[in-house]
Amino acid sequence: MLRRLLAVTVLLACGFGHDSSARAGQESSNSEARSSHEPGPLDGLDRYIEAGLARWQIPGLAIAVVKDDRVVYCRGFGVREAGKPGKVTGRTMFAMASQSKAFTATAIGLLVDSGKLDWNDRAIDHLPWFRMRDPYVTRELTVRDLLCHRCGLGTWQGDLVWYGSDRTSREVLDCVRFLEPVSSFRSQYGYCNLMFVAAGEILAERSGATWDEFLHRGLFAPMGMSRTNTKIQAMEQLDDVARPHTIVDGKIIPIAYRETKNTAPAGGINSCVEDWTRWLRLQINGGTLDGNRIVPEAIIRETRTPQTIVPAQSEADDPPFSTYGLGWALRDYEGHRIVSHGGGLDGMLSLSVIVPVRKIGVVVLTNYDEQEFYGELPFHVIDAYLGVHHDDRQDKLFRARQERERRERQAEERQTEADDAEGNSTVNLSAYAGVYQHPALGRATITAKDGKLFLEIERNPGLCGELKHRRFQTLRIDWSDPYFRTSTIPFRLDENGKADEFRIKVRPDFVDPMEYRFTRTDQ
Repeated sequence: MLRRLLAVTVLLACGFGHDSSARAGQESSNSEARSSHEPGPLDGLDRYIEAGLARWQIPGLAIAVVKDDRVVYCRGFGVREAGKPGKVTGRTMFAMASQSKAFTATAIGLLVDSGKLDWNDRAIDHLPWFRMRDPYVTRELTVRDLLCHRCGLGTWQGDLVWYGSDRTSREVLDCVRFLEPVSSFRSQYGYCNLMFVAAGEILAERSGATWDEFLHRGLFAPMGMSRTNTKIQAMEQLDDVARPHTIVDGKIIPIAYRETKNTAPAGGINSCVEDWTRWLRLQINGGTLDGNRIVPEAIIRETRTPQTIVPAQSEADDPPFSTYGLGWALRDYEGHRIVSHGGGLDGMLSLSVIVPVRKIGVVVLTNYDEQEFYGELPFHVIDAYLGVHHDDRQDKLFRARQERERRERQAEERQTEADDAEGNSTVNLSAYAGVYQHPALGRATITAKDGKLFLEIERNPGLCGELKHRRFQTLRIDWSDPYFRTSTIPFRLDENGKADEFRIKVRPDFVDPMEYRFTRTDQ
């Protein structure tokens, strides 16, 4: 959430009380009108952002910059919803998605500091019902392991269990035991939202409060983050709320917020850049804010201690080191240690980047998810403070996206031509109709009606639609939830010509790379 583009973020960034009158005074000086700032590194930033929004077709963006414990820039650009006049401001609410992970890890740290938990406690000692597929991993998995992406599951693997499903957090975790790991325990990095859900359950079990309650009481309120919350319904009742946007049928359109209550510890926070500057300042100051100690410095250090090596993508472009701590991505940038995390969810992408030794923090929030500008912009700001130049970085990202989209269009065209050439357009509907089962995703039903086939995966309401024959034993479906787009579904037929299994992938680029194999049960 979660996302969702931490994998992209790692490449770009390497994709939970104070006196209210005092804070009110600070807010008034840091509002969206704060486009004017003292001359210096941020000169020309307004123009750069405005050009970037036009180039990447981003409806709206909010950005804030902290330097030496001061908010030196805080502004909104564009609109909250395409086609409507409401402007983005410093108070405009966005889904923070996976930027929530650092809050969850910090909250766990507060329990460690209070003696209620230890980073190296076994997860099963606090959640006796929780199981991984391998009994050894179940027995040895620690709280620390939950927070640093080394459990053996692949990046985003199993996310379809929660993504768009009606499962509770407990039901989501009950499905983990059915997921086949892609690597051995602790041997490699795999970005796993599911383990942060387990961490949230442990937080609740040890604190006696829900994850939401603990974050509000232990972090949001002490930091004065009055607009920050953990529920979509609560956010949408506020004024000044951005709307997510994505591409549907080639057009950028506003869409509904994705509900994440069953995975909130992995990505359930909603906030604005004005509030988020307080989190950045706390991080820059080692756990203090406005002279008050909110988080022990030892917790800040622990969350920023490398735990898992992030594998290199290319020798030419990767930093000297890239690792993951506890809820934070850690890397080298121009000889400085960078602490960062991104967030990606349907229609929204965001990134926070901190340079601790230089006391710089930048947060960028956007309401469109098919772009890389959100990840480049914080480093454009940091470059200005470090006195370095990467003038072609945005150009490279933009050209790379254009090339990727071109290849995807060509592949789709070639597949369509191949399907048409086969000319195999008839299908025996009764051979496919029936009830199928997957141990994690549950029951799927295929029905034949009025000469058409329909698929429904019961616990994921958005995963239903009409199956259309493509060629041979391969069918295609446009999912009812447009964000899931289209899947090509191969079937296997038995010796009698009756389908006995099918396999699906749902948006492996953004939702879940795992292939789910459903077998016929007819029960």
